[in-house]
Amino acid sequence: MSLCSVDSGTVLFKQGNIGFFFYILREGSVDLYINEELKKTIKTKESFGELALLHNSPRSGTVKATKNCEFWVLERKNFRKIVEFISQINYEENKKFIQSIPILCTFIC
Repeated sequence: MSLCSVDSGTVLFKQGNIGFFFYILREGSVDLYINEELKKTIKTKESFGELALLHNSPRSGTVKATKNCEFWVLERKNFRKIVEFISQINYEENKKFIQSIPILCTFIC
C-alpha cells in the first residue's frame, strides 16, 4: 500500500471509469455521488473503491474530496491477490470442517 494525499475538491475517480485502486481513508472526508446525486460521505478509517475491483466493472460512482485527505491506496493487482488468498483460506477452512463431520465426509471425502 502507498500513502497518498489530495487537496479538498479533488476528484479521485469518476462514475463509469475503470477502477485501478482501493482506498482506505486515513484522514479527511470524501463524498460519493451516483448519477450526480450525493449518496454518502465517507469519513476517516472507512474504505471505498472495492466494487469495481471485485466485479471487474466500471466505477459505480464519483468520489470527490471534501477536505484535504490522506489515503492508503492499494493497486488492483495486489487487491485481487489478497482477495484470492483470503478465498483460498476460507475454502481450506470449510473443507476441513466438512471433513470433520463423518456423515458429510462419506459423500465428499
